[in-house]
Amino acid sequence: MMKQISPLPRLPLLLMALGLLAVGCKTNEKNYRQAYETAVAKNRESSGVDSTIYARIRNSARTSELVVSGDSLPMRTEYIGYTEDGGASRETIGQYNVVVGQFKQVFNARQMRGRLQSSGYGDAFIIHTREPLYYVCTAACKTPEEAAEAFRKVKEDKSIVLREPLPFILRPAHLAR
Repeated sequence: MMKQISPLPRLPLLLMALGLLAVGCKTNEKNYRQAYETAVAKNRESSGVDSTIYARIRNSARTSELVVSGDSLPMRTEYIGYTEDGGASRETIGQYNVVVGQFKQVFNARQMRGRLQSSGYGDAFIIHTREPLYYVCTAACKTPEEAAEAFRKVKEDKSIVLREPLPFILRPAHLAR
């Protein structure tokens, strides 16, 4: 005659197995980071460039040089928008604008604009790109010569902290046609 085993002794064993299974399958930050880095590496290998929408927007910006009296100034041509309370509009924007700050947060751009205004750059303004990146500009110029003079002024001003790729001349795409 066969002896039957009661289901009760199996219950603790089953609960213990389920507990180990639940703990062993937990994802953690290290797993996420490793999966992310693997995906980024595969993406770069397959396409050669970062294929995010932001990369496409950045790549659509044309980089060139503005040559004025033998000097070459870095220049970008991009589509721009006018940031609320940024001090710029379609009427006040220049053909050539001197950019001294770029930020992902409008709060930081507004802080820099305020510091510039209190340091003698009363016409400082903020515009943004499609990404959006918020650009802080010190001058809106109509001619390349005006832009070169404003560019030299900010380069020589030790009170403005500039990091690569700053400063540069921004030419709004709608005015570059």
